[in-house]
Amino acid sequence: MLDSARKYEDKLKQLFLDVDFDLFYKYSDLSVYRETFKLPESTWETNHFVSVYNGSVLGMIRYSINRLTNVVQSLYIIRFGGKKSKDDPNGYIFGKDIITAIKDIFEKFNFNKIIFCVVIGNPIEKTYDRLIKRYNGRIVGIRKQDARLIDNKLYDVKEYEILANDYFNSDIYKRGKNHEG
Repeated sequence: MLDSARKYEDKLKQLFLDVDFDLFYKYSDLSVYRETFKLPESTWETNHFVSVYNGSVLGMIRYSINRLTNVVQSLYIIRFGGKKSKDDPNGYIFGKDIITAIKDIFEKFNFNKIIFCVVIGNPIEKTYDRLIKRYNGRIVGIRKQDARLIDNKLYDVKEYEILANDYFNSDIYKRGKNHEG
Protein backbone atom coordinates (compact mmCIF):
# COMPACT_ATOMS: atom_id res chain seq x y z
CA MET A 1 0.00 0.00 0.00
CA LEU A 2 1.25 3.46 -0.88
CA ASP A 3 1.31 5.81 2.10
CA SER A 4 2.73 9.16 3.15
CA ALA A 5 6.43 8.96 3.99
CA ARG A 6 5.90 11.37 6.90
CA LYS A 7 4.40 8.55 8.96
CA TYR A 8 7.62 6.55 8.52
CA GLU A 9 10.34 9.22 8.65
CA ASP A 10 12.29 7.62 11.52
CA LYS A 11 12.18 4.20 9.85
CA LEU A 12 13.27 5.71 6.53
CA LYS A 13 16.18 7.46 8.20
CA GLN A 14 17.42 4.08 9.47
CA LEU A 15 16.80 2.31 6.16
CA PHE A 16 18.81 4.92 4.27
CA LEU A 17 21.64 4.70 6.79
CA ASP A 18 21.67 0.94 6.19
CA VAL A 19 22.05 1.29 2.41
CA ASP A 20 24.11 4.48 2.05
CA PHE A 21 27.44 2.78 1.29
CA ASP A 22 26.22 -0.69 0.31
CA LEU A 23 27.50 -1.34 -3.22
CA PHE A 24 24.28 -3.21 -4.01
CA TYR A 25 22.59 0.22 -3.87
CA LYS A 26 25.29 2.10 -5.78
CA TYR A 27 22.76 2.96 -8.52
CA SER A 28 20.26 4.51 -6.12
CA ASP A 29 21.83 7.99 -6.18
CA LEU A 30 23.53 9.75 -9.07
CA SER A 31 26.28 10.93 -6.77
CA VAL A 32 29.09 9.87 -4.46
CA TYR A 33 27.62 12.20 -1.83
CA ARG A 34 25.28 10.98 0.91
CA GLU A 35 23.46 12.91 3.60
CA THR A 36 21.17 11.94 6.45
CA PHE A 37 17.62 11.38 5.24
CA LYS A 38 15.21 14.12 6.21
CA LEU A 39 11.83 14.91 4.75
CA PRO A 40 11.15 18.51 3.68
CA GLU A 41 8.63 20.53 5.66
CA SER A 42 6.22 20.97 2.74
CA THR A 43 5.09 19.27 -0.45
CA TRP A 44 5.56 22.35 -2.60
CA GLU A 45 8.76 21.08 -4.24
CA THR A 46 8.64 17.31 -3.57
CA ASN A 47 6.33 14.44 -2.75
CA HIS A 48 7.50 11.40 -0.76
CA PHE A 49 5.61 8.11 -0.47
CA VAL A 50 6.41 4.71 0.97
CA SER A 51 5.34 1.26 -0.09
CA VAL A 52 4.19 -0.57 3.05
CA TYR A 53 3.11 -4.17 3.51
CA ASN A 54 2.28 -5.83 6.86
CA GLY A 55 3.80 -2.86 8.68
CA SER A 56 7.14 -3.10 6.85
CA VAL A 57 8.49 -0.37 4.59
CA LEU A 58 9.31 -2.05 1.28
CA GLY A 59 10.57 1.04 -0.47
CA MET A 60 10.17 4.72 -1.19
CA ILE A 61 8.99 6.74 -4.18
CA ARG A 62 9.73 10.46 -4.32
CA TYR A 63 9.83 13.14 -6.96
CA SER A 64 10.54 16.81 -7.39
CA ILE A 65 7.84 19.14 -8.66
CA ASN A 66 8.29 22.06 -11.02
CA ARG A 67 5.10 24.02 -10.31
CA LEU A 68 5.78 26.51 -13.12
CA THR A 69 5.69 23.83 -15.83
CA ASN A 70 3.52 21.32 -13.90
CA VAL A 71 6.20 18.65 -14.35
CA VAL A 72 7.34 15.85 -12.08
CA GLN A 73 11.12 15.56 -12.25
CA SER A 74 13.74 13.34 -10.69
CA LEU A 75 11.44 10.42 -10.01
CA TYR A 76 13.34 8.36 -7.44
CA ILE A 77 12.40 4.79 -6.61
CA ILE A 78 14.23 2.60 -4.11
CA ARG A 79 13.32 -0.83 -2.78
CA PHE A 80 14.89 -1.79 0.51
CA GLY A 81 16.00 -5.23 1.63
CA GLY A 82 18.80 -6.07 -0.79
CA LYS A 83 18.69 -8.50 -3.68
CA LYS A 84 15.43 -10.42 -3.91
CA SER A 85 14.32 -13.46 -5.86
CA LYS A 86 11.87 -13.09 -8.73
CA ASP A 87 9.30 -14.99 -6.64
CA ASP A 88 9.40 -12.49 -3.76
CA PRO A 89 5.77 -11.37 -3.21
CA ASN A 90 6.96 -8.01 -1.87
CA GLY A 91 8.38 -7.23 -5.32
CA TYR A 92 4.91 -7.56 -6.81
CA ILE A 93 3.43 -5.33 -4.09
CA PHE A 94 6.15 -2.71 -4.56
CA GLY A 95 5.64 -2.82 -8.34
CA LYS A 96 1.91 -2.20 -7.90
CA ASP A 97 2.71 0.78 -5.66
CA ILE A 98 4.97 2.23 -8.36
CA ILE A 99 2.09 1.93 -10.84
CA THR A 100 -0.21 3.62 -8.30
CA ALA A 101 2.29 6.47 -7.88
CA ILE A 102 2.42 7.00 -11.66
CA LYS A 103 -1.37 6.85 -11.86
CA ASP A 104 -1.65 9.41 -9.04
CA ILE A 105 0.82 11.75 -10.73
CA PHE A 106 -1.43 12.03 -13.77
CA GLU A 107 -4.93 11.23 -12.50
CA LYS A 108 -4.95 12.53 -8.91
CA PHE A 109 -2.44 15.39 -8.97
CA ASN A 110 -2.90 16.28 -12.67
CA PHE A 111 0.74 16.81 -13.55
CA ASN A 112 1.63 17.24 -17.23
CA LYS A 113 4.79 15.16 -17.49
CA ILE A 114 7.16 12.82 -15.66
CA ILE A 115 10.89 13.03 -16.29
CA PHE A 116 13.22 10.44 -14.79
CA CYS A 117 16.48 8.68 -15.51
CA VAL A 118 18.47 5.54 -14.80
CA VAL A 119 22.17 4.81 -14.71
CA ILE A 120 22.93 2.52 -17.62
CA GLY A 121 23.84 -0.86 -16.20
CA ASN A 122 21.40 -0.63 -13.30
CA PRO A 123 19.47 -3.93 -13.24
CA ILE A 124 16.18 -1.97 -13.18
CA GLU A 125 16.95 -0.34 -16.56
CA LYS A 126 15.12 -3.04 -18.58
CA THR A 127 12.06 -2.67 -16.36
CA TYR A 128 12.07 1.10 -16.92
CA ASP A 129 12.34 0.53 -20.68
CA ARG A 130 9.22 -1.68 -20.51
CA LEU A 131 7.43 0.84 -18.28
CA ILE A 132 8.08 3.66 -20.74
CA LYS A 133 6.75 1.55 -23.61
CA ARG A 134 3.68 0.59 -21.57
CA TYR A 135 2.74 4.25 -21.01
CA ASN A 136 3.68 5.53 -24.50
CA GLY A 137 6.62 7.43 -23.05
CA ARG A 138 9.97 7.82 -24.71
CA ILE A 139 13.66 7.65 -24.13
CA VAL A 140 14.84 11.24 -24.40
CA GLY A 141 18.50 10.34 -24.76
CA ILE A 142 21.72 9.19 -23.19
CA ARG A 143 23.97 11.53 -21.25
CA LYS A 144 27.53 10.21 -21.42
CA GLN A 145 29.60 10.01 -18.23
CA ASP A 146 26.95 11.98 -16.36
CA ALA A 147 26.97 10.33 -12.93
CA ARG A 148 29.76 9.44 -10.52
CA LEU A 149 28.57 6.73 -8.14
CA ILE A 150 29.93 5.61 -4.77
CA ASP A 151 32.41 3.30 -6.51
CA ASN A 152 33.94 6.56 -7.86
CA LYS A 153 33.38 5.56 -11.51
CA LEU A 154 31.58 7.62 -14.16
CA TYR A 155 28.43 6.18 -15.72
CA ASP A 156 26.14 7.05 -18.62
CA VAL A 157 22.58 8.05 -17.77
CA LYS A 158 19.44 7.33 -19.80
CA GLU A 159 16.63 9.90 -19.52
CA TYR A 160 12.92 9.12 -19.96
CA GLU A 161 9.70 11.11 -20.13
CA ILE A 162 6.00 10.36 -20.10
CA LEU A 163 3.55 13.09 -21.12
CA ALA A 164 0.05 13.12 -19.61
CA ASN A 165 -1.49 12.91 -23.07
CA ASP A 166 0.57 9.79 -23.84
CA TYR A 167 -0.37 8.26 -20.48
CA PHE A 168 -4.10 8.84 -21.05
CA ASN A 169 -3.84 7.35 -24.55
CA SER A 170 -1.98 4.24 -23.36
CA ASP A 171 -3.63 0.84 -23.58
CA ILE A 172 -3.01 0.24 -19.89
CA TYR A 173 -4.92 3.39 -18.93
CA LYS A 174 -7.77 2.54 -21.29
CA ARG A 175 -7.98 -1.04 -19.95
CA GLY A 176 -8.16 0.32 -16.40
CA LYS A 177 -10.99 2.66 -17.33
CA ASN A 178 -12.91 -0.21 -18.94
CA HIS A 179 -12.76 -2.20 -15.67
CA GLU A 180 -14.12 0.57 -13.46
CA GLY A 181 -17.67 0.40 -12.07
